[in-house]
Amino acid sequence: MSKIKKIEAITDLSVYTKFTKDEGMFQIEARVYSMVTPRGNIYDHDIQDIEIEFLINNKKVKHNGFKTLYTQLYGENTYTKYYIEKSEEFEEAYFKTTTYKTK
Repeated sequence: MSKIKKIEAITDLSVYTKFTKDEGMFQIEARVYSMVTPRGNIYDHDIQDIEIEFLINNKKVKHNGFKTLYTQLYGENTYTKYYIEKSEEFEEAYFKTTTYKTK
């Protein structure tokens, strides 16, 4: 019978990071989910998801309700752009604050 040889083992870390941001009239809670893989003295990051929830007067509101309110206040076709911008801000905050450095 042939011998089984271990060739490689990769350790990935599942990282969950929660952020908040006060936008004045409302607040945002964001959760960033990422997989982190060590590569020597640095880490590779694969962000799996960014979940965003909105709060008014510190109470969570339904996503569709907030989207409707935002659209009524700022016009048609503004919400998607806003949501993408906020997702990018939280992604940037994740990379700035992670203990698993990329450089």
